[in-house]
Amino acid sequence: MQKLTRRSALGALALAAPALALPRAGRAAAWPERPVTLVVPFPPGGSNDVVTRMVAQPLSHALGQPFVVDNRPGANGNIGAAQVARAAPDGYTVLVSGNGQNAMNHGLYRNMPYDSRTGFTHVAQLASLPNALVVAEGFPARTLADLIRMAKEKPGDITFASPGSGSSGHLAMAMLMRAAGIEMLHIPYRGAAPAITDVIAGQVPMVMINVDIPLPHVRAGRLRVLAVTSEARSPLYPEAPTIAESGYPGFSATGWLGLSLPAGAPPDIVARLHDAAAKALQDPGIRDRFAASGYIPGEGSSADYARFIDSEITKWGSVTRDLNLVLE
Repeated sequence: MQKLTRRSALGALALAAPALALPRAGRAAAWPERPVTLVVPFPPGGSNDVVTRMVAQPLSHALGQPFVVDNRPGANGNIGAAQVARAAPDGYTVLVSGNGQNAMNHGLYRNMPYDSRTGFTHVAQLASLPNALVVAEGFPARTLADLIRMAKEKPGDITFASPGSGSSGHLAMAMLMRAAGIEMLHIPYRGAAPAITDVIAGQVPMVMINVDIPLPHVRAGRLRVLAVTSEARSPLYPEAPTIAESGYPGFSATGWLGLSLPAGAPPDIVARLHDAAAKALQDPGIRDRFAASGYIPGEGSSADYARFIDSEITKWGSVTRDLNLVLE
């Protein structure tokens, strides 16, 4: 047997050290090792921003690093989404993806700066929620039927607000106008907060907007809900009928949002982020806050979310083509 001297033992260890330091094949570095940015492609105060701030803290607790919200509004979400699509797929830049920038925009814009089917690795759906058709308290229409009758009497004279051109509120109202055979003038705003403010102030008589945004003003008597866009009534406004039950069967225009990474993100990072999001959505405090705001928690796998986004691109593409809606 060969005698192992101290010098030969040290040499053997030196040769082995690089091999021991190498990660196993296919294994990514530990993640996250620094703060993670959640890019919200809309202004503060809207539903995307509110939900993101709700889940940011439990994500931080679950993964041991801060999750920092970064609002990057513009072009109906395209600016922030394009930023994430161009980012390194290392898990540190996450898009809060929604039905605007990840579905509707593909039918609205002739030239998209990214492809939602191939430009992202979709991780998890966080929430879905309907829109509500809300009018100022002094507006004479007391029901959806009243509004449609008024619009038919004065085609194009009645205005409505939305959080922006191409938003779910805009397209939901466009769908309603097509279904009812009416014409109203769209007034797009840069976000939900200024739209609500102007409806309360009487600058515009109504807005189609996510159900959570007008809730405090409805409770205070400053606004009224004529109808909601989901298939079932919203628990926030149990007295308000759905558009479907108001004479337009099958009508449904529900918003949604979730988490997406740049294409090529490592599968283990995708899995860790998905599991952390799923855990956050099961937290009793989060579920109570969601229920109080009318949000429906997301569920399913990352693959489920990717398939859902693919189906939404197809659905809203058909709507925008039928209505000849185009944004530059």
